[in-house]
Amino acid sequence: MDGIEVVHSHHRPVIDGQGIEVVPDSEKEVSQNNDPIYVSGPNRPGDSAEYDLKNPNKTICGLKPTVFWTLLAIALLVVIGAAVGGGVGGTLANRHTSEPSTTNGSSSSTSSTFLTISTTSTTSTTATTKTASTASSAPVTSGTTGVAANPCPGKNLTTVTGSDGSIFTLLCAVDWPRGEPASSGNGTVKDLTRTTRYTLQSCISDCVDWNKDSSNDSTCKGIIYTANLTAAYDGGQDGNCFLKNSVGVYYPNSNTSMAAGMLGA
Repeated sequence: MDGIEVVHSHHRPVIDGQGIEVVPDSEKEVSQNNDPIYVSGPNRPGDSAEYDLKNPNKTICGLKPTVFWTLLAIALLVVIGAAVGGGVGGTLANRHTSEPSTTNGSSSSTSSTFLTISTTSTTSTTATTKTASTASSAPVTSGTTGVAANPCPGKNLTTVTGSDGSIFTLLCAVDWPRGEPASSGNGTVKDLTRTTRYTLQSCISDCVDWNKDSSNDSTCKGIIYTANLTAAYDGGQDGNCFLKNSVGVYYPNSNTSMAAGMLGA
């Protein structure tokens, strides 16, 4: 019969050697160029994960992953900071609350202690305070205790003129002990005499008067004056004004002792 022939499915011809062949899902065979390729399952493992990484539109709670994790980290830091701040604030609050009561207690205790000491010591030290105040405010002018007039250190390296016109140079905190070498290099320093005087000027006057006395065979060329009478007499000096036959070399002494040497001597 010529023309198009329709063959029903149940009448399709069967090719020799072939029939219905079932291939398991786990091992499908795809023929290409007669070389079989076996694939395990319909999808390769990891396709989904790889797709997720390559998918730029993936979000977490409606946010991009980077934004989500950044906000989460910030939120955690805020929570931790609030917890630490609250703990520190509570500690400081407790400390400030407890300190005033302690301070008030110690303050009242201290005040009462000072009041007691002040009350008890005032009556017992009145005489001593008056004595010390008198000694420091006014030089002594008699006796062998206390401090007489002391021009040092304010008048250091100044000159004092004697009644005969001789000039003496004042050296504060300097001594010329007897037996020490003379500044001229000739001989040693000797004490001509000693007296008790209450001013530097009166001690220099003794030196001038010594030189006026023709019976003296030595010339007074300098003096040592100690304003601290107590120190001089307690030291066994039996005086505080010493006339010297010569100006000595520098020898350190206290601030209440001084030397005065005659110029040109």
